Amino acid sequence: MDEFITPWYLCPSCHQKYQNELAIDIANKFVSFVRRQYLDDTQRQAEALYVKLRALNNMLDRLQPVQKREAGVTADVLISLIDQMKNYAPLSKHYLWFEAIAHGAHGYIALEEGTEESARRAVTHFEEYLEVFEAIGDAEGIAHAKASIAIAKSMYEGGSNEEVLEASQELYELRVAELGEKNELTIDSGKVYAMKLQDADRRDEARELSVKRLATSKQVLGPHHKTTKDVEFALQEVEFALQEDDDDDDDSDDIEAREPVTDPLYESILFVSLLIGMLGMLYDISLQKTECHSGSLEQ
Repeated sequence: MDEFITPWYLCPSCHQKYQNELAIDIANKFVSFVRRQYLDDTQRQAEALYVKLRALNNMLDRLQPVQKREAGVTADVLISLIDQMKNYAPLSKHYLWFEAIAHGAHGYIALEEGTEESARRAVTHFEEYLEVFEAIGDAEGIAHAKASIAIAKSMYEGGSNEEVLEASQELYELRVAELGEKNELTIDSGKVYAMKLQDADRRDEARELSVKRLATSKQVLGPHHKTTKDVEFALQEVEFALQEDDDDDDDSDDIEAREPVTDPLYESILFVSLLIGMLGMLYDISLQKTECHSGSLEQ
């Protein structure tokens, strides 16, 4: 299966994943190819739709409305295909992963709308996302689903920042234990956890973690890799906040302490964009983690 999908999402020259509109264009060609050549092969069709959904959701916050609707339809069709496959034989973890990711994608499509009503819809999708991961016993998927539920609920319940921080920490520590500190997924999770530490005014901890993750990313992925640049930007944000704290302490003319001006909705949407990036990485690791579980189904 991996050999069938890989050429459609991984550049053979630089060995990095196709990005942005190029990834979507190639994924659409993949879907068209499968429909022509494998019209009656439900498994191949599910795999092609999976690649397309990954491409769309990796840039969800930059899609046009029509493309967001396309992402939703793609998730629906993928879930429908998985349901059809369940009628033939028990599914391997490989395809159950596809089902989980489709539910997660629906959640992020709803959450990205940025309204209280859409956040409630997102929670429903994320609970289905969690249910599938619990059924297959995938600890990393469970942790990511719980983090997604926490951030969605924080958009309409309030007071959930501590839950989001805990979920971010859990996911990061799980990836350190399972994948090691030099894995791209671990580095990305560390970036998210550091940002939530900063939001909790634990900026020294955020800076220490960001410095470590940046050094690791430069060593493993290279200084120009997108993940390295993201971690570098996150570190700059932390250092800027720390500098502002120092300036406030030095300003003895201030009689009243300045209250930070924060927009909870904006912070939630920012974290949503980070989780969407993490969902994209879950797409990639699913290809690695489920390869040994993929088996053919008799149709």
